[in-house]
Amino acid sequence: MGAEQKKRNPYLSLAAVTLAFTFTFLSRYIWSPLMADVSNEFRINATQAGLYMSAFFAGYLVTQIPGGIMADRYQPKYILIACTVLGGVMTAAMSFITNYEMGLVIRVITGISSGCVMAQCSKVVATTFEPKKRASAMGVVLASPPFGITLAQSIGAPLNQAVGWRNTFLIVAAIVVIIVALLAVFVQPIPRKTAAVPAGNPAVAQAAATKAKGQAGLLEGLVGFFTNKQQLLLGVSGFMFMFVTVGFATWTNRYAQSLGFTPVQGGMIITCYSIAGIIASCLSGSIAVKCRMSHRNFLIASLAAMGVMTVLFSMQRGYMGLIVVGCVYGAISYLPSTHYTTSAMMLAGERYTATAASTQNLLFQLASLIMPIIVGRAIDLTGSYSFVWYIFLGCSVIAAVFCLFVKNDRQP
Repeated sequence: MGAEQKKRNPYLSLAAVTLAFTFTFLSRYIWSPLMADVSNEFRINATQAGLYMSAFFAGYLVTQIPGGIMADRYQPKYILIACTVLGGVMTAAMSFITNYEMGLVIRVITGISSGCVMAQCSKVVATTFEPKKRASAMGVVLASPPFGITLAQSIGAPLNQAVGWRNTFLIVAAIVVIIVALLAVFVQPIPRKTAAVPAGNPAVAQAAATKAKGQAGLLEGLVGFFTNKQQLLLGVSGFMFMFVTVGFATWTNRYAQSLGFTPVQGGMIITCYSIAGIIASCLSGSIAVKCRMSHRNFLIASLAAMGVMTVLFSMQRGYMGLIVVGCVYGAISYLPSTHYTTSAMMLAGERYTATAASTQNLLFQLASLIMPIIVGRAIDLTGSYSFVWYIFLGCSVIAAVFCLFVKNDRQP
């Protein structure tokens, strides 16, 4: 029956895990449209406000590798449900904070609950879809980041204006009830078939050997990653790239407010940016194929374009200009991710593709951890949000330069 359900409802399962992954970004970025009001109530500066994002990322990073190990050894369905419930509870808890420090602790725990989710989603996709369909399914899952950002910016500011920031956290947390129900109904447990196999069966010995080999390979894969010059070049480049994309989502709303626009208008800019990003992320691989560009050359071109769009966006003062340029900026900003990951997997070889992808993601997320602190400090020192765009331009240029030293690969 489990096999029949898996065949019957694979896309319902995909929808459930995608929503679970999306919620991690919704709970992460809902802070952005609420930041100004919470900052005013607790009288915190931009650096302290940025630390709320960094606190989330600190927890998120801690559980990246453990999340992958648990996904391989236990039932991802139940881990996913537990993490989603914890994320919802912690999001709701933000509505009851009475001081800055309390919120900081809650944000760390929220990040911890979110850090395990991606690995569980990947495992569910791998066990639900046949190999030739997994790439397409993962493409849907990986649309979760811009989708979550879009939701946060679309509903955050209007809800804040209507019911206040505390009730906004509660409403967002309530979404978890629906997601958990979908996970419980549509995601199937992974069948375990070990008890009925005779002890002397060669298949058992081979499976055990493979398992032991895989566990040893984890360390080998990590060593291989950090001793591969190409991987390190891509890692540094991607670190700078992530600094820009996360920075835009975090600070653009407040930048728009500094120009005289409302939080709702600022949220709409990021919404347009993210919607364009969702579309571009799904089409990125096809665009590279159509253009007959290698992963490395596509990265250089898209990163250079990001730098240009950063300058153009910083020059806009009218609302329509911010919307239009923001859309193009969003589309370009979400083109590189697929090619960073694919390049890392190609360099690692078939055996260590997962290790390479997860290790690269860990490096990228370090940018998410330190970006709010650096940018927040720059704003406090200069008293202006305009300086933010110089930082983002510099990061885009550095990212493109590092890609220049990566060996060219075959086109995707």
